[in-house]
Amino acid sequence: MYNRLFAGLLAATLFLLTGQPGSAADGDKVGKVLRLKSIASAVQAATPRPLHIGADIMVGDVISTGKDTRLEFSLKDGSTVTLGADTTFAVDDFSDAPARESIAMRMLTGAFAATSGRIAAINPDAMTVSTAVATIGIRGTTVWGGRLTDDFEVALLAGRAVRVTTQAGSVELTTVGSGTSIASGDVAPTAPVDWAPAKISPARATVEF
Repeated sequence: MYNRLFAGLLAATLFLLTGQPGSAADGDKVGKVLRLKSIASAVQAATPRPLHIGADIMVGDVISTGKDTRLEFSLKDGSTVTLGADTTFAVDDFSDAPARESIAMRMLTGAFAATSGRIAAINPDAMTVSTAVATIGIRGTTVWGGRLTDDFEVALLAGRAVRVTTQAGSVELTTVGSGTSIASGDVAPTAPVDWAPAKISPARATVEF
């Protein structure tokens, strides 16, 4: 009886310490660096560390890339993210717990491309990238986000759909090669338009190795 009680108390204590099954806390390893050109670093709890191929990506990491850098990392569900030069990008949340699937990331500066994995396949609203002006919902697809001119822009590079939301409204990109522009968080994204190759190519170039 006492052994069973002790085991129950131990299990409850571990649950409180570690959180929900499948949920990750700051510092938990949720991914790996797959490719790296030039230099990049991550800051975790105010402590910086250099990144290299095979390095761990953790919840709470704020990743910074240098001039001419490209960095690609994977997450445990098979999602991949590629960062361009002079980019600051944060991994805020990762959970693969049933019915609580979530991937939340933030881009502070720069350009990125992301391809969703298993979690977005289970729940199309579960994977997001937030920026200063909009939140991008990645729904079974590959998406690009960054600035080619003054406005922040988002393009659907492959797959099914991307939802782009600001405080003033949202649009959904459902045609590969289409994009939207966001002037600020106070205005709705522009209606989707097809991007010409002359615009798609520079966007891809910001994240290509």
